Amino acid sequence: MNVPTISIALCTYNGSKYIKTQITSLINQTLKPSEIIICDDNSSDDTLEIIRSIEAPFPIHIYENKPALRTVKNFERAVSLCTGDLIMLCDQDDFWIPTKLEVMSKYMTQHPKTNVLFSNALLVDENLNSLGKKMWETVNLYEHELQRWKNGHSTEILMAGNRVTGCTMCFRKSFVSEIIPFPTQIDKDFIHDGWIAMLASITNSIDFINEDLIWYRQHPAQQVGAKNDEFPLQEKVTLKNRFTRPKTEKIEPFLSKALFYKKVIDYILENTTHKIGELEPLARAFEHYNLRAELPFKPRYKRFIPALVNYYKGNYHKYCHLGSSQLGILQAMIGDIVE
Repeated sequence: MNVPTISIALCTYNGSKYIKTQITSLINQTLKPSEIIICDDNSSDDTLEIIRSIEAPFPIHIYENKPALRTVKNFERAVSLCTGDLIMLCDQDDFWIPTKLEVMSKYMTQHPKTNVLFSNALLVDENLNSLGKKMWETVNLYEHELQRWKNGHSTEILMAGNRVTGCTMCFRKSFVSEIIPFPTQIDKDFIHDGWIAMLASITNSIDFINEDLIWYRQHPAQQVGAKNDEFPLQEKVTLKNRFTRPKTEKIEPFLSKALFYKKVIDYILENTTHKIGELEPLARAFEHYNLRAELPFKPRYKRFIPALVNYYKGNYHKYCHLGSSQLGILQAMIGDIVE
């Protein structure tokens, strides 16, 4: 069995505090990468001097962005420069356990239809001490969701909020032509890792390994961290608010979500080989939120049939707030009719 070559796409910006530890963890992999592509986003500290002082048993190619490209486009550039069969995204401040490349490479070799693979991660403090929590806990990716993922519902799961963190991700070089360019105009929170995961989910070609293959460092200076914040594409409204808030406040999140899915669908159709028939989960979400936004204000009885049909289609269940009870789901439908 041929062992695929591996490129690591590492983006840096003023990362002098942790970069040596991270690159050392890459050097100490049981399966070595064929190259590290480093794109530095106009650092003003000694990040590049530290990198150049490190001796590695494989090439480290350094590219400097002047002016800075910012995170998403910096990773886009790094990915476009990779030559390996497999590409792994890498942040400047984490620590990869020694078997990460070996484990992910073996899985991708054994599963040729998988385009994207991601793992779990252990959350650690700035000194690499365990915080006693896993990455997937912070994004509500629990066992029942993993089983749904295995059963072909990855797109629907990702629509509740991204569960795939870039630094845990591996994807094929052959998939790059599909994912580049990374969109930046859809939503400020919809960044490259969410885009890659979403696109692979359309063909059920994204899979996971439930192992902590990296230590995900939490510190005040990081650009993106593991948070327990609500996912941006969720609704959580109290029963009282349903009958007191103005109509414009009620429909604003529905309009926002409908617009988000419309932008995603349009971007996929314009920039990839996918056709509209392959985007059913995204189209269904758009229709659900668009319907809720456009229910007539008066007379209320005209809302009854479309809301009820939408309910029996299961859309209120599919796109409810995480953790919603059956009663809460029913209340959302009733609220659409009477409030």
